[in-house]
Amino acid sequence: MKTDKSKFLEPRNHITFKCDVCLHVWDSEPEEVVSDENLAHPYRYFATCPSCRSHSQQIPWQRGLFSSYVKSTGPKTLEGKAASAANLDGHPTPEEALRTRFNALKHGAAAKQALYFPAKPGKYDACETCDIDFDYCSQQVACMRKTELFMRHLIAIESHDPKMLREHQAMQQANFASLMDDMLISVINKGVVLETPAFSFDKDGGFHLAQYTDSETGKKTTIMDTKANPLLKHIFDLMSKNNLTLADLGMTQKVREENEIQMGRLQQEGKDKQSLADFQNKQHELLDSLREKIVNSQNALSQDEILLEHKKANGDG
Repeated sequence: MKTDKSKFLEPRNHITFKCDVCLHVWDSEPEEVVSDENLAHPYRYFATCPSCRSHSQQIPWQRGLFSSYVKSTGPKTLEGKAASAANLDGHPTPEEALRTRFNALKHGAAAKQALYFPAKPGKYDACETCDIDFDYCSQQVACMRKTELFMRHLIAIESHDPKMLREHQAMQQANFASLMDDMLISVINKGVVLETPAFSFDKDGGFHLAQYTDSETGKKTTIMDTKANPLLKHIFDLMSKNNLTLADLGMTQKVREENEIQMGRLQQEGKDKQSLADFQNKQHELLDSLREKIVNSQNALSQDEILLEHKKANGDG
C-alpha cells in the first residue's frame, strides 16, 4: 500500500526561524507563508525577528528536513522491510565499529566531554572567535570545539597513532611562534631594562617614594629600581623547552662539525678523499715492494764476505 504523503505537502504551523542580521534563533508560528513550487515542500515561511525586528526566514536545516519527508523512500511491504533488515546482518564490522565508536561523543548523547567542558556560550576564551551560533551551542550538551579536541586526543591515545594529532600540533606550534613574536616585539619596544620608582612603607603603613635633593639645584630626583624585562626569562624558557635554540636547529659550529661525520668518514673540504679500492691497490703495491726488499736483503746477506769468513772460522760454512 502506497504511503499517503499529502500531509507533508500542507503548510506547517510550528517553524524554526533564524535571523540573518543578529543570528537569533527562535520557534514561532509563521507570519507569512509563500508558495514555492521549486521546493519538495512547496512553501517558504517568514517572520519578524523578536530581537532586531528584521524580516527573517525559516532556518535552512528545517527546510531541508521538510523536503526530505516528501522525498523519503524505503520498503513498504513486509517482504521489502525483511530484505532491508537482512542487509544489516554482519554490521557493524570491526572496522566500522572502530570508526564509529565516538559518534555518541560527537552528537552529545553520552558525551564524557560534558563533565569538563559543558556548553557555555560566551564563557570560554575561545568563544570570541568561534563561528558556531550561540543559540545552537546553548542547546548542546558539550562545547563543540572542545569536544572535537577531546575526541582527537582520545582516538590518538587509544589507537596509538600520533598522526591524529599532527594538525593540532602544527596549529599549536604556529600559536607558540606567534606568541613568541609578540613577546619579542614587546621587549624590543619597551627595552630589555625596565625602571620603576623605588618606594617603601613606614611602620604606620605610609607610602614613601625614594627621593633625594640635589645640593646644587635643589631639585628632587626619584631613585629608580632597574630590573631586567621579565619577559626575557619566559622567552628563553619557551625557546629551550620548544627546541628553538641555535644548537637545536643545527646552526652552531660544534653541531656542524659533528654532522660532518657520516658513515665513518670525515666529509671535509680541501682534502683528497680516498676510496676503498684505491686504498687496497696501494696496500698490494706496498706488500709487493716489501717482498722484493726481503729477497734483496737475503741475497745481500748470502754475499757478505765478513759473514762468510765468520761461518768458515766457526765451521758453519
